Amino acid sequence: MPSRVRPGCLTQLLLIAVIAVALYLATMAIFAPWSYYLGGRFHIVPGWQGVGTMHTASGDYALQLLISPEPGGRTFNFPYFRGWGTLCTPRGERYSLRVSAEMFEHPGTDTNGQRMAISMYSRAWNYQFTSSDGRPRLTFRGRWQNPNLVVDDGGTLTRAFLPDNTVYHGPSSRQPQPRETLSLTLHEIPWTSLLADCRTH
Repeated sequence: MPSRVRPGCLTQLLLIAVIAVALYLATMAIFAPWSYYLGGRFHIVPGWQGVGTMHTASGDYALQLLISPEPGGRTFNFPYFRGWGTLCTPRGERYSLRVSAEMFEHPGTDTNGQRMAISMYSRAWNYQFTSSDGRPRLTFRGRWQNPNLVVDDGGTLTRAFLPDNTVYHGPSSRQPQPRETLSLTLHEIPWTSLLADCRTH
């Protein structure tokens, strides 16, 4: 009798990956249905990505944000997110930012009007080999106003950046006072989109 042909290792790994993804998506649908409807539109992949521009007296800062749900919110198990951001400065410099965010209620599938708090700090791809202190650090608070996420920075951007648009790296005790509070409207973009070259944003 000829021996049965077993699936190759690559096929088995692919099957395991597909099952793992299906289990993850099913778990999110049960325990975090809101994650599929951020911005008021259904997403096949739970999470959201947006881009917006902050206009300052010294130039424009473009910010791209990508967030995905994480289990176990910090307070009362409210919705919690982790993700990444990219900040482009008027000088054409690009900063990679680690993002955490949370909501303050247990929504169903309608997140319109829900409050959001977002924190960001610098996290380069090679941060393990650098002496980075996490600057710039930014925070935002606002609400979902479908289809957009509308927030303000509480003055954190103009505390983090000097008038010449360079990051302040001096002692925290001498951190500059905010020069202005900036509003930011993040518009949804496809997951495959990347922030344009900082020199042309």
